[in-house]
Amino acid sequence: MKNKMIDTLRKTDDWTIIRDVIESFRVLRCRFPVRNLYELRPTNIMSRTLGVKKVKREMLCDLRVSSLGWSDEDCVGIEKDHGELTMYPLRSDEDGYFETFMRTLTRMIDEIVPRPTQQAWERNDPDDDQNWLVMEGTSSNRSANLEADITKSMLSYNDSASFHTSHGTHIPCYVMTPFEDNPNFVGREKTLTAIHDALAPGSPSVGQRVFALTGLGGMGKTQTAVRYAFSQMEVTYKIVLWAHADGQSKLSESFSLFASELGLGDGLTHAKAKQAVKDYLAIVDVDWLMIFDNADGDDKTELLAEFWPRGDKGSILITSRDKTLTNRYHGRFLKELHSKNAVDLLLKLTGMPTTTTEERLAAREIVKRVGFLPLGINQAANLIINLSCTFSEFLGAYDLQELIEDSSDVQLISGGSYKYSLRTVWNMNFEKLSSADQALLKMISFLDPDRIQMKLLLEGGAESANPNLHFINTSYKVTKCRAGLLRSSLISQNERKDELQMHRLVQAYCQLKVSPEEAQQSFGNAISLVKQVWPVPPRSEVHNPSLWERQRALLPHVQKLCEFYVASCRRDQPLIPKDVVNWDFPSVVYEASWFCYESGMLESVSDLLNPAKDYCIQHLASGRGYRLLADIYGCFGSLCTESNQFQGAYDNFATEWKYLEKAFEAGELERPSIWEVFGLGRLGNGHHGLHQYAEAEAYYRKALAAWENLPGDKKLWHSHLATCLWLQGRPDEGEVVVRGVIKDENDTTNFRTAMAMYALGNIQIAQATGLTLEGKKKDAEDKLAEAMNTHVKVLNLWTKTLGPRHHKTSDAMYKVGWHLHRRQEYAQALDMFERALDIYESQPHLYKNEIARTKYKIGCLKQDTQHHSDGAALIREADRIRQQIVPPEDWEPAKCEEDFDNIVQFWTR
Repeated sequence: MKNKMIDTLRKTDDWTIIRDVIESFRVLRCRFPVRNLYELRPTNIMSRTLGVKKVKREMLCDLRVSSLGWSDEDCVGIEKDHGELTMYPLRSDEDGYFETFMRTLTRMIDEIVPRPTQQAWERNDPDDDQNWLVMEGTSSNRSANLEADITKSMLSYNDSASFHTSHGTHIPCYVMTPFEDNPNFVGREKTLTAIHDALAPGSPSVGQRVFALTGLGGMGKTQTAVRYAFSQMEVTYKIVLWAHADGQSKLSESFSLFASELGLGDGLTHAKAKQAVKDYLAIVDVDWLMIFDNADGDDKTELLAEFWPRGDKGSILITSRDKTLTNRYHGRFLKELHSKNAVDLLLKLTGMPTTTTEERLAAREIVKRVGFLPLGINQAANLIINLSCTFSEFLGAYDLQELIEDSSDVQLISGGSYKYSLRTVWNMNFEKLSSADQALLKMISFLDPDRIQMKLLLEGGAESANPNLHFINTSYKVTKCRAGLLRSSLISQNERKDELQMHRLVQAYCQLKVSPEEAQQSFGNAISLVKQVWPVPPRSEVHNPSLWERQRALLPHVQKLCEFYVASCRRDQPLIPKDVVNWDFPSVVYEASWFCYESGMLESVSDLLNPAKDYCIQHLASGRGYRLLADIYGCFGSLCTESNQFQGAYDNFATEWKYLEKAFEAGELERPSIWEVFGLGRLGNGHHGLHQYAEAEAYYRKALAAWENLPGDKKLWHSHLATCLWLQGRPDEGEVVVRGVIKDENDTTNFRTAMAMYALGNIQIAQATGLTLEGKKKDAEDKLAEAMNTHVKVLNLWTKTLGPRHHKTSDAMYKVGWHLHRRQEYAQALDMFERALDIYESQPHLYKNEIARTKYKIGCLKQDTQHHSDGAALIREADRIRQQIVPPEDWEPAKCEEDFDNIVQFWTR
């Protein structure tokens, strides 16, 4: 009838057919309720008269026209014009149309079909036409095996991601590595009282109690925190945990130690350990104290948020050079010691009595000359002891030049200017060292000062081919140098004697002491040392978690080397001579950045890669470096893929391929080469992210062909090829490809098996859609059950191999939530979505796309559970985020879930 009516209207002005249709409806008397939606806003109608466009506004289908006049009819006015009203309502509608539409539909169903009948339908066989809708929010049969898998998945996740008080935990627990109580600590009574008043249980503070102790370097912030912690053990706190907050890698190490000492698990991945400690502290029923020491980095706010214990329990003490933290939290800015306390500290450290007025005055002058700084007093005391001199004799060691130097400003750290100089006392200590001791001190001043591993010195020195490391090329020499440095008090060591520490001011003075040429040699020595011991996986097995523990321990040293090099270039005094090419520097920096990428520390990648890239580009004229530069661009591209920067990923992968071709031309690489495999496969990823599926498929097939006679795990490229085939509408081909590389569905040796299974689960969903269109309802439902079982296994595998807080694990959580939502298991679905969102929001600038998609799904779920307003608000928020992502020329409001799937990386869909 529709076609007949349209044809008639086109051929004639006779509208009687429409009138007849309408009148036929009006005379009907149906026994079911009818809901008519009619427009409340006029519609703009365009017309043209004599070439002039005109616009008029008319109500096309108002109440009079829309009403059929039936007794069971209910007419509902909608704030839409005619065009808007004829479209299916969007979930994001702000005028309540979607809510009105769904409520109207729900009431009609309730009136037509009694509740007992609806419940019976839900229990019927899915072949029942009225029950079966497999793709959107409908009930389906639950197989006993699938229910068991879901339960197992939830338990597995909870076991790995959260902990409850159990007999396995160790209380009391005190982790203060590497510090011991300092018997020579003096003063700071008011500061200690202020800390305790703010942090002690029972204080007026509501929720978590926080105190920030800030001040310039060398003021004694750390030692004050150490004194407070030791003084309140047993007395106030049953758990005290000391976290080294100078970077993500150090915090991760600290939390792994906490998890072990608390009895939450040994050998956990850093992600699991972090989550375990945070969750445990949120529920444990004892008073605890956590200290974040040296929270000084530019990323301290993000790091503190990432590692901050959950809930409203406990006490947290922060030490930092950043004075603004005292504004954000309750706190105090630490200043120099009072004169009396400074003298008392000098007396304690030297053990010398002040029996004469002359000696008392000399002691006061000494502490004054070092600015009442605890670190300076400690250095002066060490010299006095080693020189076996009196205070008066020590003062005589200063000459006129040194006194002038004392009155000048010395810039040690960013933002820290001191009206004194420790250079004199430092020089006197330094000059007493042997040449080998001095060489070691100069070299380690370019490493991370908090954890200088003896293993690094012993193995790196013995194995390095660098002749400049002769002073530590045997274990005897290393041990002898360590003893000399410890005697000077310029360094300290931990209780186990396997790590050295250097105060940051000592590190700064050491770098000030050396000439530019000495600095360059010492920096080069440090590079050689770290490069020698950095574990590098074979290119065919670049994802190797067994190396992560060793790499993570060395990462802070590489970060320091990178930081010092960048700063030296800004001063136009580069730590690597301009006429020398040291490929070890960009090489070890690249390896460290790849470790950060693989282990999920994505925020650290660019800070390492950019200096390495710049160095390589500057020195390509030497005829080498093409392969390394290709690696660097490949890492940039990989980072872009994880943060959904599709064009950036393609551009970087294309540049990687350009430099790989140059590397082959220059003889740096020879075919067959695993580098060629990765270059081709990554070009496939670049095209894939841009939805250029045919091009992506071609590159994946080239990559697999190039890999034919080379070793390594090929699951990754097979998985991507399978996904590419699915997205081209060829899911059955994709299944054949991906099943060929899945040998063990419980494989926890690496993340790639789960990657292949994630693709398989998506393919199974697509196959269910195809079966739906063919009318094979039971087969489609069974296929969806398979898909859910597959994605549940992926969640388990990634939780074990990558950790419960890895972004890929959150992808699996989202997918399991998707399945649960479809099955109308709303509570469990919401839990999965919220867990995934929590992980994405820990790095919002990287996972904006996933955040938008997850918020959209949570909004849909809320609407499906009758929370229409809350759901619509979330959906609108998700679309606002999406608008920031989609290019302006391509933007239009989202209409469905697919619009959000299209903004995430293909392996996340």
